[in-house]
Amino acid sequence: MRALTPGGAWRPAALGLVAELERRGLVAEVRGSGVVRVHNPAGAPDADDPQGQVFAPGLGQEVVCRRRDGVLWWWWVWSGPARHSPPELEPLCPVADVVTAVTRIVRVVAVPFADSPASSSRASSGSSGSSDGCE
Repeated sequence: MRALTPGGAWRPAALGLVAELERRGLVAEVRGSGVVRVHNPAGAPDADDPQGQVFAPGLGQEVVCRRRDGVLWWWWVWSGPARHSPPELEPLCPVADVVTAVTRIVRVVAVPFADSPASSSRASSGSSGSSDGCE
């Protein structure tokens, strides 16, 4: 994978992240505005379980690209404290550090003891900070 410049555009970083996540057996897509959505098919409910399809969305995670101190970073997107609250962002890592991003994302969507390539990866958690828009 080619190196990204710290101030580069988010789209090449998002496409690179998707490619690396898919190599790990996950399903990922770029959703626009710097958002990457990933899910682990090993955590999906059975296709013949209608109740599971409705109540168990599976294991998924969104990350978003935003600037932090002038450098593009991946940020975790977490649900806000109330139903209609905006999502909360937590720094994950600089976009140029694809290995760290993939390792940490895989850890979040892992299915322990499942027969899945994403179930055995290890990662550490991110730090805190603030964001200001991407691009």
